[in-house]
Amino acid sequence: MNLFNIAQSGLSAAQSALNVVGNNLSNAMTSGYSRQEIMLGEAGGNTTRNGFFGYGVQTDDVKRCYDGFLNNQVRGATTQFQALEGRYEQLSQIDDLLGDDTSNLSVTQGNLFSAMEKMSSDPVSPAARQEVLSQFKALANQYRSNSSTLNGLEKSTNSKISQAVDDINSCAKQLASLNKEMAKVQAGSGNLPADMLDQRDRVLAQLSGLTGIKVNENSVTGRVDVTLANGLSLVNGDSLCELKAQPAEEDPSKTVVSYTDASGNATRLDEEKLDGGTLGGLFTFRHHDLSDARNQLNQLALQMANAFNQVNRGGYDLDGNAGGDIFTLADPQAIANRNNQGSATLAIARSDLSAIKSESYQMTFTGPDSGDWTITTADGRAITPTVGDDGSLSFEGVTVTPQGAPQAGDSFLFNPTAGVADSLSVAIGDGDALAASSSADPSDESNNENIQKMLDIKNQPVVGKSTLSEAYASLVSSVGSSMTTLNADRTTTESVVSQWQQQQQSVAGVDINEEYINLQMYTQYYQANSQVLQTATTLFDTLLSIK
Repeated sequence: MNLFNIAQSGLSAAQSALNVVGNNLSNAMTSGYSRQEIMLGEAGGNTTRNGFFGYGVQTDDVKRCYDGFLNNQVRGATTQFQALEGRYEQLSQIDDLLGDDTSNLSVTQGNLFSAMEKMSSDPVSPAARQEVLSQFKALANQYRSNSSTLNGLEKSTNSKISQAVDDINSCAKQLASLNKEMAKVQAGSGNLPADMLDQRDRVLAQLSGLTGIKVNENSVTGRVDVTLANGLSLVNGDSLCELKAQPAEEDPSKTVVSYTDASGNATRLDEEKLDGGTLGGLFTFRHHDLSDARNQLNQLALQMANAFNQVNRGGYDLDGNAGGDIFTLADPQAIANRNNQGSATLAIARSDLSAIKSESYQMTFTGPDSGDWTITTADGRAITPTVGDDGSLSFEGVTVTPQGAPQAGDSFLFNPTAGVADSLSVAIGDGDALAASSSADPSDESNNENIQKMLDIKNQPVVGKSTLSEAYASLVSSVGSSMTTLNADRTTTESVVSQWQQQQQSVAGVDINEEYINLQMYTQYYQANSQVLQTATTLFDTLLSIK
């Protein structure tokens, strides 16, 4: 090995090192890029009687700086944070709705009772009566507005669930494709392509933000097999299974997710077991936060309307006629499962509003007798109804009368308070219809006993043992408490993500200052080997000049 070859090996090694450093510097701001290090080694040599003479330097490898453990920790922390973040974004909208100090149910109810106080002092005043009627309409409008916001949140949540599913499928396809391409490259060269490995890790990071995953990585081939948090395989080499978002069979307004295996069989996923990532956060929000807020709002609307209706029916209006309902309440509607085979429908009536519970019931016909129905709540509680002579089933404040011909297995879903706030309206069209008097004599103009009973509603237990104000405060408090806890957990988890990312970047990230020092070092290294080459050239020219 002569000096020329030694110098050339040094120049080649220096050039390779400068290429690696330059690539690091140019990708210093590239998201997901893993720093690379050149590994130099001796090129061998020759042992002689005069000692060992080396053959120069060689490039052994270009190492991708990577720590699988740290990447896995970052993914796990990201999954937890995104679940909290996805839920927080949705819940904050409910909190903003209820936390508006200038326009909320509490303020509107306060305005109503203030108007009734004025009417109580002058029961026959057209202006006072009209003001009370206007406040009743404002209250109904406030309930409808709040319910509309919650309905919009449900649609928004459904859309985000569908988008999350599409993104998960997209990530799965990319990973399967990368597994296939890396296998080809590795088989041909024996080395793994760093750019594909970086791309793979970026996709895994994105996927971990969408849902909880478990990753099995082959460090030799670069292949990753991915399973969902519930153990179902998502990516296996270059094959994948997909998720599908679609309307629920029992309720088309609810988007659910199914898992399609390699054979094409679809299985509906248990939302409680997918609590990680954006998808899990959306499931938690819909199942708990949104459902609880909607149930409390509907229950409050139902009991409020019932309280005023009862009192108004017990009095007499300005013309001496018996009072009627102030608010209109629509009957509950049952949603038939789309897989039902029979022609049955359910007629539902609220038989005892004080016993009504704001929760979902599922009624399933088991047959063959007309009274063979099973009733369960959303949390799995079994209900034993009282069966009437007409085949009606009464339980917890409602009476359900099946109609038509059901088939065994047909099921229906309903909530006795569903839609109350959404459809609440004022039944009377004129302030004269307000039953302020307890006397049927129109000439008894100073009689304000019935309007006083309406005023008493303010301090009476209306929703369970709570007054209207207390029930609304409970709703606000429950949402506020969830927000406080969620925000604290979110802040803590965000800090954990940041800590793991810093550790991961300490291994894989590019330090520009460090790379600049390396650039200077390898530049000098290149220049030094150039001098060796120049020296070899000078010596060769000297030999050639000898005559």
